[in-house]
Amino acid sequence: MKRSLTLVAAAAAATLALAGCSSDSGAAGGSDDGITIGIALPAGNQLFWTGWMNGAKAKADELGVSVTFTDAKNDAQTMNDQVNTLIVKGVDGIAIASVDPTANASVVQAATDAGIPLITSNRLLDTTYGGIGGANPILHTGFNDILNGENEAELVKQACGDTDCKVVLEQGTLGSTPEVQRTTGLENGLKDSPNIEIVERQSNDFDPTKAIDLTQTLLQSHPDMNVLAVQTDPEALAAAKVLQEQGVADKIKIVSIGGSADGVKAVEDGSIFGTVLVSANEDGGTSVQTLVDIINGTDIDVDDSGDQPTVVVPSVIVTKENAADNPGDW
Repeated sequence: MKRSLTLVAAAAAATLALAGCSSDSGAAGGSDDGITIGIALPAGNQLFWTGWMNGAKAKADELGVSVTFTDAKNDAQTMNDQVNTLIVKGVDGIAIASVDPTANASVVQAATDAGIPLITSNRLLDTTYGGIGGANPILHTGFNDILNGENEAELVKQACGDTDCKVVLEQGTLGSTPEVQRTTGLENGLKDSPNIEIVERQSNDFDPTKAIDLTQTLLQSHPDMNVLAVQTDPEALAAAKVLQEQGVADKIKIVSIGGSADGVKAVEDGSIFGTVLVSANEDGGTSVQTLVDIINGTDIDVDDSGDQPTVVVPSVIVTKENAADNPGDW
């Protein structure tokens, strides 16, 4: 159930620009006299997060606000330190895409004490969300990753058909909210398919290089697998290369989540059976727009049907039939 609610803005202590706050930060848009927001990201060097930042920067420029990004390089304590630095600098709002949903929840109270509104984006925190007018974190922006996992399950069903089917799952970073929720969604989506069995689960840590080695190992362990399910496109593309090199690309179908430009092209040429398109640009832009709306007290459409009040970024199942109509943006 969606509702449009008027936000009560949490006043920030100051409006200082954060350009150069650390070697891991970058500022875009806005001026020293306007709204300044900070966004803490888990791994800025990954392809998805590069696209995410591009979308966030474009939205910041459109809105005339200043945004500083921090890159935790997949270290939870580094993220906590970076967020605390943003708080000390006096940003007007903070968005966090956590490295670890439990360890990074410790910064929430510090933002509240400083009077700074805080939201989560793309990745959740393991804490209670206050909702509009409530305590930090106020709400979440991003994809419904359980639904994305269920959409990947639909691709698995299409790839398997009615035959007995063995599926191997390459998970992302274990314990991260995308990994946990996408795995849950995939499992939920396959419960009504007795002909389909997930025979192995291993983590590639959302790392294409690790995905190459892992795929080679999984091929040795499960030469009779029918479908390889991967949780983001860069690792799926790496796995597809391994299958081609091993001469088994025509025997094993790959499904993914991501909808990157290269991922959609791979669907078009048949290297990947299908992917779930999640727009990195739109995800980043939605985070900035929502945080600025909170600061300004603007109405927002919030989905309250789940455990966290969420501004949902939609996703699309992409197969060869509709790939041309759904090009990726990262």
